[in-house]
Amino acid sequence: MDPNVTESQTGESLLKSLPHYDNLRLNATGNIKREQGSNSDVFRDPDTEEDVVLCHLNTLFPFLIFGEIPWAARHVDAAAVALAAHHLNVGDGRFVSEVEGLNERCNVRFTVEFADTQLDTEYALHEVVERIGRSPGAADRLPCAFVGTLAPIVSVPTSIVTGLFGYPQVSATVTSIDLDDRSQHPLFGRTTPNAIDSAVPFILYLRDTLHVTKLAVVYYNDAYGNSNAVGLREAARKYAPGMDIRSIPINYENEDAERAAVQAIKETGFRYVFCAVYETDKLMTEAYNMDVAGNGKHNWFFGDSTGNLEENSFEKGSPLILAYRGVGKLKFTGGLPGMPAYDRFTAEMGKLKNPDDLQYLTSLFPKLDTPVSESIPSSFVEDGSFLSAPSYYASLNYEAAIALGLSACSAVSDDGFLNGETHFKHFTQTSFTGVSGDLSFDNITGTRDVAGTTFKLINFLPTAVVDDETGETVVGLTPFDTDVFKNGAWEELRYFIFNDGTTNVPPDSPPIPVGAEGAQWVQTILAPVVIVLVAAVAIFFFFERKRRQSDTLWHIKREELNFADPPEIIGRGGFGLILKAEYRGTDVAVKRVLPPQQEEG
Repeated sequence: MDPNVTESQTGESLLKSLPHYDNLRLNATGNIKREQGSNSDVFRDPDTEEDVVLCHLNTLFPFLIFGEIPWAARHVDAAAVALAAHHLNVGDGRFVSEVEGLNERCNVRFTVEFADTQLDTEYALHEVVERIGRSPGAADRLPCAFVGTLAPIVSVPTSIVTGLFGYPQVSATVTSIDLDDRSQHPLFGRTTPNAIDSAVPFILYLRDTLHVTKLAVVYYNDAYGNSNAVGLREAARKYAPGMDIRSIPINYENEDAERAAVQAIKETGFRYVFCAVYETDKLMTEAYNMDVAGNGKHNWFFGDSTGNLEENSFEKGSPLILAYRGVGKLKFTGGLPGMPAYDRFTAEMGKLKNPDDLQYLTSLFPKLDTPVSESIPSSFVEDGSFLSAPSYYASLNYEAAIALGLSACSAVSDDGFLNGETHFKHFTQTSFTGVSGDLSFDNITGTRDVAGTTFKLINFLPTAVVDDETGETVVGLTPFDTDVFKNGAWEELRYFIFNDGTTNVPPDSPPIPVGAEGAQWVQTILAPVVIVLVAAVAIFFFFERKRRQSDTLWHIKREELNFADPPEIIGRGGFGLILKAEYRGTDVAVKRVLPPQQEEG
């Protein structure tokens, strides 16, 4: 079967180019050239008698969370990377026009391999080290570049290692500003903005839509949380310089950390809170108990890392449902239903549910030696739920692989030499319009420009649902997309409902008590007047004291003058005598006035 024939022409497997090049590479084992400093394998295609330059993309996703919980969405992300690799191989530009006909202009071909991170630093490092430690030309392929990682706890350490060994690594989700440090992460890029740029849409929403000038930011004291806190402060400094932001870290190793954080929020008096934490129930329970949530006055917003609130259920009238009512969540997304490119991408991903592609993908998914993984991933593959809907990040991972592919084609030499540093340099210079919008990257950090990204604001509202197990009516949280940020501006989709159950924008701080307006007005007017009067009086007394001090310099006390006995007369006038005296050790002349003489009568 010709791997360059597309599915639309045959109605068969979409990914047929991937097993084709897998087999070519396997059969060429022992006859593969991989030069020192190059990340590509070069071998002869026996059918065409032409050299094939192979770039092997390794994904790093948490297929099993903490070794226990299967994560179907990450399997979808991996499938998106596979789809991108196939489109690069066959020059299919249906989503990225620059890919159209790429196979005729570029002799680099792409294969994929899926590695699990389990959201665990040690496990992820083990997977990376195993792959970069393989022997050149062996059946198990050396990587060309890495795609994926979901959280800083994995991205930060793995990108240090991959960069040290000369392999580019591109993430679709991680925003930590630590990864912009080229001295530590020289070959790390991302199809998402960093935390500072990601904060800009939210600051603009507060400024332009809600007119908020006071915000409390609660965050975990880790790479993710600190990046969010710094990002919000920097975005506010640039776009809303009058906004007062109070940063409140949570040291999650402390049992009372949530209570201390809520107390700090209460002391600010601020009524808008942004929360950059992973687990929120304990924090929101404390907030409700301390009257900082669920009171119709305080309004909470959550960052991207917060779990899926819609998956939880609560008792009617419980503190948590009251606290969560009307909360908002800011989410960076790879597109929304109704966006033409996103809808077409969703439909294309759904076509991977054909038997051949499902079998191929399943063969690539990590096989884990744990009891729960015996049916993973077949559990969600067989029940039909796999690929029913793309994950939030599927298109972003697709674009990460596309960007690596385009840059590999521009960086490779005529003889197939592909250096990692050169590859990454070309990656930073790549730009195209993809599924999620326009992509361009910072030439130094490799971080995506926020201007072409899409964010959405989700409003969670209580909804009565029936528990499948108990049959009892409970309350869940239903997400509603209220606003979308694209092309640098917010667009309203529907009204946002706040914690008080209305669409009226609440104030960001307690209002002035009734009856205090007049007093405050008087204080506002009188305070400057009083200050001016006090200053004037102070100035008057200051100069009066100076004048008196000056006068005392010329006022001589009689007892300070020493005359000779008898006094020495040194001159005479019409009205008195001029006498010689000593004043404080200095000779002076003293005029003594004589009394007037009476006329004789």
